[in-house]
Amino acid sequence: MRRAAPILLLVMSVALAWGCAPKGAPIAAMPEAPAPQWKPGDYWEFTGHNRSAYAISDRMEVASAGDEIVLRGRGDTGRQTTLAKDLSVTSTKGGMISYGVVSGKDAYLIFPMKVGASQTFRHSATTPKGTQNYTMTVTVEAAEEVAVPAGTFKTFRLRVAKKNDTGWTGDYVMWYSPEVRYFVRIYDTQGNQVSLVRYGR
Repeated sequence: MRRAAPILLLVMSVALAWGCAPKGAPIAAMPEAPAPQWKPGDYWEFTGHNRSAYAISDRMEVASAGDEIVLRGRGDTGRQTTLAKDLSVTSTKGGMISYGVVSGKDAYLIFPMKVGASQTFRHSATTPKGTQNYTMTVTVEAAEEVAVPAGTFKTFRLRVAKKNDTGWTGDYVMWYSPEVRYFVRIYDTQGNQVSLVRYGR
């Protein structure tokens, strides 16, 4: 019985850590951030990939930028996320999930970005399971300093709460850095985490 208590505490600790995304050090004040201006050749490398359209590969590269923006996983046209000019997702393929938006807006970023900003979007998307309708609320929860392998950055922590008409719900927690002009850490709806390793052009 004495051995059972420490094991139970360990199991509970792991479960809590898995279900709760860590937070960074709070920042008292942070100026609002404008939308980034990406150029072909910009890249961001992560510790891995997850279900986010912005991290379908461990290296995301800007293949083209204009009215439509194309991000590719290590330059592979088979692993690609296409964005509208406002950086909302129009389609993604080759990652853990693939879909195409047929109406509405699949947005994960809101600009100008500032703490407290929140917007709700709706969209329909074609998936391998058919067309599904989604509602998502994007909230800029806090300004935080976050340490990742690429360095320590001042970021905005965003929560994207998604649900669809089948009853499924899930949250993305994402840290956006104005300096990096991209996310430095992303937790997907299943708790898979990726952190920025390096970035550049």
